[in-house]
Amino acid sequence: MAICPSLAHNKGGLRSRATRHYRFIACSKGSLLAVVMIVISRSRGYGIMDAKARISEPAANDFARNRMMNRHRIRSRFGIVLLLGLSAHAYGTTVTIHTDDARATLVALQNPSLTHKQAMVVAEMHGNLAVVRKLKEFKIPMTPNSFADALFACAHGHQATDNAESALALDKTKVEAPQLLALLGEFDAIPNTFQNDIERRISMFTPPGADIHLEGYVVAAGDGGGYAFGDTEFFLNIGVSDDLIVARNVTTHELYHAIQGAYAKEREPGLDFVQGRAKQACERVEDLFASVYEEGSARYVEDVSRLSQSHSEGAKRILADANDGTSRGRTSASLLEISVAALAAEDPVPFDDVYDVGFLGHGELYGIGYLTAKAIVDSDGPPGLTRALKEPPHKFLLRYMQLANYGADSDHPRLGSNTSSFVKRLETGCR
Repeated sequence: MAICPSLAHNKGGLRSRATRHYRFIACSKGSLLAVVMIVISRSRGYGIMDAKARISEPAANDFARNRMMNRHRIRSRFGIVLLLGLSAHAYGTTVTIHTDDARATLVALQNPSLTHKQAMVVAEMHGNLAVVRKLKEFKIPMTPNSFADALFACAHGHQATDNAESALALDKTKVEAPQLLALLGEFDAIPNTFQNDIERRISMFTPPGADIHLEGYVVAAGDGGGYAFGDTEFFLNIGVSDDLIVARNVTTHELYHAIQGAYAKEREPGLDFVQGRAKQACERVEDLFASVYEEGSARYVEDVSRLSQSHSEGAKRILADANDGTSRGRTSASLLEISVAALAAEDPVPFDDVYDVGFLGHGELYGIGYLTAKAIVDSDGPPGLTRALKEPPHKFLLRYMQLANYGADSDHPRLGSNTSSFVKRLETGCR
C-alpha cells in the first residue's frame, strides 16, 4: 500500500490560524480499504488574548441539545481520521482534534499576571464551555464566569475555596502544568504513533463507507477523563488522561461515542403506536438500554486490557474498575433489572437518578454492557457490534438473549424478567 499525501486543507468554520489539518490517503487497488488519517490542531504560540478568535460558536448553540442527546453522559477522544474507501471511491470519517483549549488553560495557570478579562476569554473557549456543561450535569453550580473566577484565583496563588472550584481541579493541574504542556507536545509530535492502535480498533467496528466529520477538544480542567454529549464532538481531559497509553484508550472510547452520535437518529425507536404513560415508560427504559449499549460497546472497542501497559495511577484505577465490573456481571445484570423496574414504575424514579447510580462512580452498569458487547463479538464477529450502531438500543440486548451461551455462566449472565420482558416489548413497538 502506498501512502499518497494530499494538500493540507482547512475546513471552513474551524479554528483559524491555530488549527492545522494533515490528510494522508492510502492508495490501493483492493476492494474495501480502511485507513486512518491524522488531523491535529496545534497552538502556535498565540497569547491568551488570541484565543478569542478561536471561539467558533456561541455558547447557546453548544448547549442546545434535544431530549435524546441529553441522556448521554461521561466520555472523551483525540486526533484521528478514518478513511473508508471502495477502490476508486473515497469515503472518509475525519476527526479534527483541537489542543489549543488545554494549552491556553495551562499557560494561563502559570501566569501570575493573568487578568480577569484574559481568564474569561479562556473560560469561553469551546472545550471549556463543555467542561462547564458537564459539571452542571453533575449538579455542580458552574458558569463560564465562575470558571474564569477560579482560573484567575488559581493563577494568582489562591487555593480552591468551594466544591465548584474544587471540581475544576485547577490546583492539581497547575502543579502539573509543565509536564502536561510537554505531553501536549508529544501529541503534536507523534501523531502516527498515537493513531495506529486507535485506527485498527475503530475501523473494525465502523460501517464501510462511513462519511462523518468528528471534532475533538483536549481540555485541562474538570475531574473526568473524557466525555461527550451524544453528538459528533468529544472531549479529552489531559489533566486526568495524563500519559499516552491512558490517552489512547480514552480517545478510542470517546471517539467511538462520537461515531455512535453520528448514527443516533438511526437508533431512535419506533414508538409511534403507543401513547400516554406506556409510551413514557418505554422511552425511559429504551434510554437506559441506549446507555448500556453505548458505554458497554465503547468499553469493548477501547480494549481496557491495554491499560496494563501503563504504570500511571489513572490507568491502574480504570483497569481495576473495569475488571471488578466484569467479574460481577450478575450483580450488574441485577442492577439493570432494578433500574428497569424503577423507570417503569407507576411513580417512576427520575431517569438522571437511575443513570447516576448505574454509570457514575465505579459504573456498575458498564459491566453488563461490556459483557453483552463481548458475547456478541465472540459469536458474530465485529460486524455484530457494528450493526448495533444503526439499530434501536434494545436490539443490542435482544441479540445477546438469542446467543447460545446466554445465561450459561458468569460471563454470560441472564437478564432479569423485567429487563427481558421490556426488551421483547420494545421489539413489538411497545404495544
